[in-house]
Amino acid sequence: MKNYSDQAKGEGERFADVPVDTFRSHIRFIEKHHLWDEVRGALGEAGVDTVAMDIRPVRVISELVAAKGSALPEEADHGGAVVTPECGCDSISGRPPVTATGGGDAGAGDAGARPE
Repeated sequence: MKNYSDQAKGEGERFADVPVDTFRSHIRFIEKHHLWDEVRGALGEAGVDTVAMDIRPVRVISELVAAKGSALPEEADHGGAVVTPECGCDSISGRPPVTATGGGDAGAGDAGARPE
């Protein structure tokens, strides 16, 4: 049985232009009906583990989420929001990313720089 990713490769299709309202309605439907696990499973079965997107909507959405997320109260449900860097730095703030071996300034807060 051929899955969509096989068809797309076979037909030379790589990207689809999806109207924002269509994208929104699909995401809202998935969220409203708690279908994220099922969507992940279906994508995984099709061999899809990433969603390719033009950097322009990624940047706009990332900046909006970062701005709105920081303005929401701590108890607001935005814990799953992720900033998507386009390079080796945090594309929103320009700071270096925080790594397991150090770097970045996460956790420094008003306490000043971390000891070396």
